Parts: sequence; C-alpha cells; structure tokens
Amino acid sequence: MSARISMSRLMMAAALVAAVGCAGPEPRTKLFIQSQHDSDIDFGAYHTYAWVPGDATRANPVFLKNPELPGMISAAVERQLTNKGFEKTSAQTADFLVAMSASVQDVTVISKHRYQGWSHGYNRSALDNINTATQLDKMTEGTLILEVIDTASEGVVWQSHGAGVIARRDDLEGTVEAAISRMLESFPPDT
Repeated sequence: MSARISMSRLMMAAALVAAVGCAGPEPRTKLFIQSQHDSDIDFGAYHTYAWVPGDATRANPVFLKNPELPGMISAAVERQLTNKGFEKTSAQTADFLVAMSASVQDVTVISKHRYQGWSHGYNRSALDNINTATQLDKMTEGTLILEVIDTASEGVVWQSHGAGVIARRDDLEGTVEAAISRMLESFPPDT
C-alpha cells in the first residue's frame, strides 16, 4: 500500500475520532452509522471487488478473541455487495478493495435519576421529598469500520463507521448482519 492510503486512513480516522468524541460520554443504545465518500469518484464504474490482500485484518485483537467474527463480517459484506450487483474477484482484477477493522470496549454508564415523592402535611416544601437514585450499567460497545479502496489510485474512496452497544452476544451473527446492512445502505453513494 502506498503512503497515500496511510495518510488517507489517518485523516479519516482523525475525523471519526473527532465525531465520536463530540457524541458525549454516554454510549449509544442504537447503532450509530456515519459514512463518507470521495465525491470525485464515479462509483458507477465499479463492478468487481476483492478483500485487501494479506492477513492484517485477522491480527486485530478483537478478531483474535473471537475468531468467528471476521468470517461473520466478511460473509455479511459479501452478501450485501452481491445483492447490490457487485462480483467478487481477485485483488489483481478488482475495481475496488474492501478493508475492515473493529474494536470492542467495555463501558460503564452512570445514570442519576431524580424523582419526587408525595408531599405530606400542609405547606411542605417540594424540596423535602426529592429522591435521587444512581444506576451503574456495564455495557459492551462495538465499533466496525469498512473501507473501499480504489485499486487504480490506491486511495480510500468510501468509508462507513458503525458503533453501538452489543446487547445480545447470543445473537452476534444477527447483530453483525443488521449492522453491515445499515452500513452499506449508502454504498455506492449517489453521485
């Protein structure tokens, strides 16, 4: 890969970090999707794709902890791209390459709830009966990034970032399928 791809990835990663940082400390309870693309690219010229060659994706710590996850993600991506009319081929003949990365982190959310009870007696102040409850919720938040790399220019031309709370680990495949479907809704972008 060229220095252009590395710089492009660095710039996109910085933009994503800034966007996620602005979202606030509370994790999302729904799937948050953000996509961006190079508006100078004619995505209508793309017909074939391949995965980025090499095993860099599999070295990701998230994938090492759950070795089935890369297969789930790649199968879901391939189904979505096939449904959109793209054909999988070799990296040497593909119009674009697909790359993925993921991260998972455990987060603790502290919620304070204030509620007011019933007032007793005459002329009691409302402040006398305000109660506060603190709730700690431990959640697992997952992030997945998909990138489309133009094989001619070797530059990232489209990227989608999906983040959300992994609510049900027993239905990880369904969660991955739903996330990939939403992430690829905007690919190829209308140009």
